[in-house]
Amino acid sequence: MSRADDISKLFNKLGANPSGYREIDFVHEFIEDDVEVLETPAVVRALPVIEAPSAPLLRLLEELSQGEADHLQPPEVVEGPNGEVYSEHSSPKVVVVVSVKGGVGRSTLTAAIASGLQRQGRPALALDLDPQNALRHHLCLGLDMPGVGATSLLNESWEALPERGFAGCRLVAFGATDHEQQQSLNRWLGQDDEWLSKRLAGLKLNGQDTVIIDVPAGNTVYFSQAMSVADTVLVVVQPDVASFSTLDQMDSVLKPSLNRKKPPQRFYVINQLDGAHRFSLDMAEVFKARLGAALLGTVHRDPAFSEAQAYGRDPLDPTVNSIGSQDIHALCRALLERIDSDLP
Repeated sequence: MSRADDISKLFNKLGANPSGYREIDFVHEFIEDDVEVLETPAVVRALPVIEAPSAPLLRLLEELSQGEADHLQPPEVVEGPNGEVYSEHSSPKVVVVVSVKGGVGRSTLTAAIASGLQRQGRPALALDLDPQNALRHHLCLGLDMPGVGATSLLNESWEALPERGFAGCRLVAFGATDHEQQQSLNRWLGQDDEWLSKRLAGLKLNGQDTVIIDVPAGNTVYFSQAMSVADTVLVVVQPDVASFSTLDQMDSVLKPSLNRKKPPQRFYVINQLDGAHRFSLDMAEVFKARLGAALLGTVHRDPAFSEAQAYGRDPLDPTVNSIGSQDIHALCRALLERIDSDLP
């Protein structure tokens, strides 16, 4: 049986039984195949070869790593009927990164996209709306940063919260909160549908900015607030049966937002693709068949990302130029094309 037949069989099985959990023998059949493939030298030869950049290119990349967007001129401030305003449309584009289940690399991807957009000349701000307060670790910033949680409970502006991260992108952390504070926030957010939109206004962003929001997995009050301001939603999945089984659930969760007068664009990202694992590759093909043009990009599993976080380094360091960083840059280019094509 050819690999194309295998993929077709896998797609049909998962389509007939979306949960995938009762097809244990079938999944084991593919996993056993994986073991044989991993022992085949041809798989190793098929992996991409990353060449080291030349010296002149390294100097250029080092300059870019300091924040390409720093050279951009901010929009002109002019006098409006109610005070000073920006001369161009002042609303930033908002991208919300979501997933039904945790552990798919959503926060890592959020931070990488913010850094990648900044390097490509688009000022980016990563906003952590997850009480786990983990996004700061991915952008190599202080452990005790003030954040939106406690600041909001004090009814204070977010204007002073942004801190600089990799490549010059900005981060607004969630900040440390206790259980009682989180409960208070949950009640508040559930009662005030405009909570997030009002606080984003306090950041004084403009039309050149892109806000990337990380929210907890599942359907939470933070997810609802983020979706109320979203221009684009990125659904993060992994190339496995468990993620495939969540697609219908995510469709249901997103349905109210997609039915509004001006719905956000919806795209999917396959994260942590294992190029040496046949079942991972086959599942990626199944996702592609199911999602079609809604699949925005694929990011390979890359040890350089884990190592960078462990050592407090930039995972998109241009001198490393790993396969994961190449995927992130391609994903950011595709995202910017969609964002710009949606401009009025």
